[in-house]
Amino acid sequence: MPPVKTAAGQDELTHRSRGLGQRHRTLLLLVDGRRSSAEVRRLAQQAGVPDRCFDELVSLGLVAPRAPSSSRAPGPEESSLLPSMQSLAPESVWQDSVALGGREAGTDGPLEEARALLMRAVRSEAPVTGTLTLLKLRRATTRDDVEALLDEVEQRIRKPRKLIIAAQTMRHVRHLLSLPGARAQP
Repeated sequence: MPPVKTAAGQDELTHRSRGLGQRHRTLLLLVDGRRSSAEVRRLAQQAGVPDRCFDELVSLGLVAPRAPSSSRAPGPEESSLLPSMQSLAPESVWQDSVALGGREAGTDGPLEEARALLMRAVRSEAPVTGTLTLLKLRRATTRDDVEALLDEVEQRIRKPRKLIIAAQTMRHVRHLLSLPGARAQP
């Protein structure tokens, strides 16, 4: 039976109340109620997540095996609030690299890091007004796509009392985008 996120697991993804590390969070995102335990562990291993992390999530009560059921639909506590990574459209290099922690062969590491920094900054500084910008960042698959969004991101994260932080973030992202790496084919 495929494992599922518990209500506590869903809450952790939303609120980060337990302070899990990135490896545990990556693994938690891979648990979607459709992938088998073996498949989740395999994807996690490809992303550099130790196998023990899965067992730790189970022991913390964040992941549970789906209870055997007849042909009934899963209840709200059994289904993930997040869609399966396979259901997200359009297909892109980014989706695969997110599922694998950006470590898949041929992935442009600096581009993935830059995109992650931008998305983190937008989520932090403009969680509501930056929703469309986040969607655009998720769909950006090349350095040119990300560079075209830099001004929009900067407008979202620029706050009068946080100008230095925004400037440092943007400078770091521009540096990452200037590093050599695998360029995605358009």
